[in-house]
Amino acid sequence: MESIEQTGRTVEGAVEAALRTLGVSREKVDVEVLAEESRGLLGIFGYSAARVRVTVKQHPRQSDLPAPAPPPTEAQPPEPIPGAEAGQRSELAENALDILTQIIDLMGLQVRAEITSDDAESVSIDIHSDQDIGLLIGKRGQTLAALQLIVAMMANRGQPPDGRRRIILDAEGYRARHDRALQAMARSAAQRAKRSGRPVTLSSLTPRERRIIHLALADDPSVTTRSEGEDPDRVIVVTARRHSPQ
Repeated sequence: MESIEQTGRTVEGAVEAALRTLGVSREKVDVEVLAEESRGLLGIFGYSAARVRVTVKQHPRQSDLPAPAPPPTEAQPPEPIPGAEAGQRSELAENALDILTQIIDLMGLQVRAEITSDDAESVSIDIHSDQDIGLLIGKRGQTLAALQLIVAMMANRGQPPDGRRRIILDAEGYRARHDRALQAMARSAAQRAKRSGRPVTLSSLTPRERRIIHLALADDPSVTTRSEGEDPDRVIVVTARRHSPQ
């Protein structure tokens, strides 16, 4: 019997890698779990991979094969695809949630985190607390943004380029409220530029905030936006368009 041992970030990941090496499907093998994965602290310290032994089943002799089943008398629904159950979370999403939870515990904060979106492009996690969550958000969301960057880097560690995804963290709806405030700021700047005929400069914005300003005014034909300068002093300039005389 053909048999191999395989390691992976999880048991399922190790099994899938072994199946690809053997070139067989799951139902044609026996799986023995030799070691469960251990994430360790923050997915780094004390981490150990899962290890499995996958053995191809022996083909039964023709005389041992069961008689073929009679054809169905009516159409039957297709078998469900393994792992495609509604609402099932991906390994990357679970890993990101685990890392975030450990970091928050180390910060001494009493909060709850839940995965709100898990698709091919990104994983969104929302954080809730019965206490003041301002410490986790930080000034103008800087702490939340730094935490998002750390979780994204660690969760995507070891993933192939096409398997990496954005990790988006929010806290009590802070991002949505902040985005609405930035969009209002953009519209106000556009109105001032059109009334005065002079450019309006918006400063002290992060790259993400500048992107929101640009998008908020992208469909306004009466103004233009451009970025000037170098970070961290880069600014947005909102300018009214000059209409040529008829």
